[in-house]
Amino acid sequence: MRERSGWLTKILPPPSDNIVSGADLDRGYRNFSRGLFVILTVLVLVPLTIITLLSHYQYKQLLQQKELDQLFLNLEQAQSTLEEFVAELQSVIKFVARDDHYLELLNPKELQDLFVRLQSEYPGFVDIEVIDSRGMQKSYFGPYQLEGHKYTDQTWYKEVMLRGVYISNVFTGFRHVPHFVIAVSRKHPQQDASWVLRVTIDGQTLQNYVDTISTTYADDIFLVDQSFTAQTRPQKYGKISEKSILYDIGDAEELNFKKRVVERYMMVQKASDMVIVQKSFEGQQILQGVSDLANAPWKLVMVKEQYLYADAWFSFKLRLTTIFLSCTIVAVFVIVELGEAITNHLRESDMKREQFLVEAEQPNKLASIGRLAAGVAHEINNPLAIINQKTGLVQDFMEMSDDFAYKEAMGDALDGIQNSVERCKQITHRLLGFARQTDVKKTEEVEINVVVREVVDFLAKEASYNQIRMDFDLDPDISKIYSDHGQLLQIFLNITNNAIDAIGDHGQITLSSRQLDPETIQVSIVDDGPGMSAEVKQHIFDPFFTTKETGKGTGLGLSITYGLVKKFGGTINVISEIDKGTTFEITLPVIKS
Repeated sequence: MRERSGWLTKILPPPSDNIVSGADLDRGYRNFSRGLFVILTVLVLVPLTIITLLSHYQYKQLLQQKELDQLFLNLEQAQSTLEEFVAELQSVIKFVARDDHYLELLNPKELQDLFVRLQSEYPGFVDIEVIDSRGMQKSYFGPYQLEGHKYTDQTWYKEVMLRGVYISNVFTGFRHVPHFVIAVSRKHPQQDASWVLRVTIDGQTLQNYVDTISTTYADDIFLVDQSFTAQTRPQKYGKISEKSILYDIGDAEELNFKKRVVERYMMVQKASDMVIVQKSFEGQQILQGVSDLANAPWKLVMVKEQYLYADAWFSFKLRLTTIFLSCTIVAVFVIVELGEAITNHLRESDMKREQFLVEAEQPNKLASIGRLAAGVAHEINNPLAIINQKTGLVQDFMEMSDDFAYKEAMGDALDGIQNSVERCKQITHRLLGFARQTDVKKTEEVEINVVVREVVDFLAKEASYNQIRMDFDLDPDISKIYSDHGQLLQIFLNITNNAIDAIGDHGQITLSSRQLDPETIQVSIVDDGPGMSAEVKQHIFDPFFTTKETGKGTGLGLSITYGLVKKFGGTINVISEIDKGTTFEITLPVIKS
């Protein structure tokens, strides 16, 4: 057998040379079906899974990008608002601290009137003071006793003298309340020196303004100084005046250093003055944005804990999962059905192949047996003819001779020899008939119903003796055919005779005829005998195969019948089960001439 190649063909059941080995074939078909199911499942589900995962990843990336863009926009808007607020405060203080107002501001009454006007517009202003070029406080109005202070050594004083403006971080100091300071320096109108106007603003003012710009998009928004100490009150991520529990990510150069902490950072977006990162904080994924405020010592921090598009993301995952499961269920169902259909098709093809081999083997077997039978018959006929001749000669001599002892016994013995020779001649005649099945003449018009009734007439006495009832179910309008009347009679006679032998006694045989189509007729012979097993049924047309007792059958009847039916161009089919009787169906073509 040629070696099978290809990875797919290796799961196919190997062809069997034995039609009886059904268990091995069924096991092979099951293996084929399982292998085909696995292969088709992999071919369908792997691409489906890859597409699903890619869709999941791409849509997630899209939503995350939208989140970043939205957070970036909100952070930018909040930054702009706070910068405008700080710039407005600076502008107001710079306006009242004009160079020519120095002498007026030294007057406590003028300073008080100015502060009252400022406080009416900005209630968060706490106090105001004027400091000369030597750092000595020259005028003060406010709720605290700060007159006569000297600020020469203070860092903020040096910075405002150097830069012209100074904004402090939020601190408590000796006042024990959060506040911050805005100070501006101006040229002295009469000296080559600068003086300073210093305004203290309540920290709650900054808190109130941050609260007004809080967006529903952000889960927390607050200000921190350069050391990431909270300047306004965080909602979740720390306390005011304490270092925020979030880490400073404003300096991108320090980002690698800060990766050593428990939180995992991932830079996702960075502008010149703002940074947005996605990070894991206490087991939760958050987006954190940090933006430096221009002309202020603070940073704006904005935190988003969950997706803005959480509903859309959940809906997408639900739809994607539903589509994936639905496609999987449909694919598995189709694969199972397809696998069963292909397996059944292969099984039927193999069965037809085996049946074809059996049918093709039968004529070859019959032809071989026929040649053997013809040779045996000719070889036996020659000595039989000599025996018959010699026996007849002896009988002639006995008739011409006088009586002698044992003459009658010898005559009986000679009669027995001739009877045995006659029986042998009949057997050899059948063998020769089996070998000469080509001698079929289809020139005689035959009524098939008449032939069936003649068969019953031949076997009526034997059937009656065995108490077997013979019934007819004949189609009166069945077509006549051109065939060999004698050979047809032999076909039906052999089958009916076998039915009688199979029943034994007390049974029923039904002979029926019907017109299948204008070109075909069918004769059925049904008995209610013991039936046949599948193994016996496979061999009933084999020459010399018989289930009868020794001496009661030669095993040639059905072989001859099979050959005759085939020569007539018909078919013969057997339906039989144990204890359910046997049916022979003979189909013959209608030949008009």
